[in-house]
Amino acid sequence: MSKVLQGESHTQDILHMNLNNDRSRKRNWGLLVTGIVGGTLVVLYAVATPFLTPALRKICLPFVPATSAQIENVLKMLQYRSGSLVDIGSGDGRIVIAAAKEGFKAVGYELNPWLVWYSRYRAWREGMHHNAKFYISDLWKVSFSQYTNVVIFGVPQMMPQLEKKLEEELDHNARVVACRFPFPHWMPDHTTGEGIDVVWAYDSKAFKGNEKTCSETVQKMHPL
Repeated sequence: MSKVLQGESHTQDILHMNLNNDRSRKRNWGLLVTGIVGGTLVVLYAVATPFLTPALRKICLPFVPATSAQIENVLKMLQYRSGSLVDIGSGDGRIVIAAAKEGFKAVGYELNPWLVWYSRYRAWREGMHHNAKFYISDLWKVSFSQYTNVVIFGVPQMMPQLEKKLEEELDHNARVVACRFPFPHWMPDHTTGEGIDVVWAYDSKAFKGNEKTCSETVQKMHPL
């Protein structure tokens, strides 16, 4: 009888051990799954936030890759020019790298750090990292006075404010190349392309001259 009881007790102990092991495995699997899901969400948040944040800004400059036709048209507007070049909102860096291949000392400013790091990698991969530089920065906090060539893929909401900023900062020998949307008050000196690939080129001596003329007109109409 005692042997039977001992056998039953031993069997129960084994069952308890198996149950505890099953519970432990399930708990471990639950923690593992929770960790994987949590880690995935953190990674997705880290990657997606730089792309979604601009949409929450008052003036949004979304990332839309330039087409090959747009790049070709931009380079056409920069023929026979030299010096430094800046791409405002450089995205994945394709305009800056293309300009560097044409001999420009090209710089791109971009708010999205993932795009900046990717642009730097592309420049390195294509052997252009010496002439193509990329920086993480808000375009409204950067002075463009040192650049003689400016490229912008803008949106209508930002063009009037950017127009004033460039009028104040650029030298008289600068050229501004606008893609997708023109500036509201400047008259383009050159235009090329069709549809979404249209590119407008503005020489600063023209729009700065217009600014000066307007100022002189206002002074004549309202003398001190």
